[in-house]
Amino acid sequence: MAETLILQCHDRGCDRVNWLISGSGASEPAEGDLSEASKSAKGRRTLVLIPATELLITAVKIPTRNRQRLLQAIPFSLENELTEDIDRLHFAAGHIDGENTTPVIVIAREKLDHWLETLESAGIEPMGIYPDLLCLPLHNDCWTLYQDNQLLLARTNPHQGFCVDTANGEAYLKLAVQQSGEHVPKQVEFLQLTGSSPVIDLGEALPDCDVKTLDIGSRARLTALLAGNLAEKQQINLLQGDYLRVDKMTLQWKRWLPAAVLASVFVGLSMALTLRDHFDYQHQSTELQARIRQTFQQAFPEVKRVVDPKVQMEQQLKAMQSGQAGGFAQFASLFVPSASVIKNSPDTTLEGVSYRDGQLNLQLTIKELQALETLKKMIEAKRLGVEIRSANVSGDQVSSHLRISGVK
Repeated sequence: MAETLILQCHDRGCDRVNWLISGSGASEPAEGDLSEASKSAKGRRTLVLIPATELLITAVKIPTRNRQRLLQAIPFSLENELTEDIDRLHFAAGHIDGENTTPVIVIAREKLDHWLETLESAGIEPMGIYPDLLCLPLHNDCWTLYQDNQLLLARTNPHQGFCVDTANGEAYLKLAVQQSGEHVPKQVEFLQLTGSSPVIDLGEALPDCDVKTLDIGSRARLTALLAGNLAEKQQINLLQGDYLRVDKMTLQWKRWLPAAVLASVFVGLSMALTLRDHFDYQHQSTELQARIRQTFQQAFPEVKRVVDPKVQMEQQLKAMQSGQAGGFAQFASLFVPSASVIKNSPDTTLEGVSYRDGQLNLQLTIKELQALETLKKMIEAKRLGVEIRSANVSGDQVSSHLRISGVK
């Protein structure tokens, strides 16, 4: 699992920060300045949490599910609710829900630019920036509150919440409960640092809620808690649109992608050609075996069971040589002179040979009947008896069966 540095800035200047490493080399949370944190950032992806006081968390309902059109429409749909010129603001959108509601985070470009410059000047290049408020733990029918000496943070649902100064926290909580309507929380989880005391009377602000107070220890432990609830794919990354960052590992892979594709294509083609050659050779081998079997059956029609024609051919030839099948010498005395005539006869092809009972049978094709008669006379001139058993004309060729017997 790749390691990720999660860094929390507690103020706009990032004067004091907390960080930890998540992944295979997970570490305990640490505290220091950016120069110390940058040492842990080398060779790791970095995600940054910033105070929700520096941005606006809201939502829009636009009747489109086209992402590009949605992003174009968001600034104009919120224009009347904002005090600044929309051209000076950056809008980061989350995922559209089933009711076409899209969570949106709005931040001044000047502020986001300042954070990026501060981080990058320290040698930290963040791949994502997220509001700390939306990383508070969240449970069903429960709001999560965190309070320090200055601020009250409240997460009310996965993509919504608010932050307010502690002086107005109690009044704002009452108002938030009133506006929540049927979504009034049944429980409130209140997080506090060790040794701190609540400034807000939660019993007064949330009289109908079951309040559960948790001591989370130090600010470093708060960072660990927020890091544990940071789900990149579910939460809104401020670095999108003009601020989109590309992971160096991803970029490096993209640079090698064309070469990898070419290599894959080469390997695929090589395998395809190898398979094609294999099937071609297999097909040729099958055809050759069939021709060997056919030739054997033509030469030795008395053999009814053909298992291995090559071996059986050798056995038959040995038998002929030993005189057991009519004598090899007699076969040779008929075949050799006949074959020499056929070889020198133009447009003549020997198709098959068989030998039985002292007679040689030849199957051949020749150009015309006259040429067949000439061939017969040339073989007879070798002092052999020749009988034309059949002669079938097909197109411009004649298929013939000659039977050749012993010396006259």
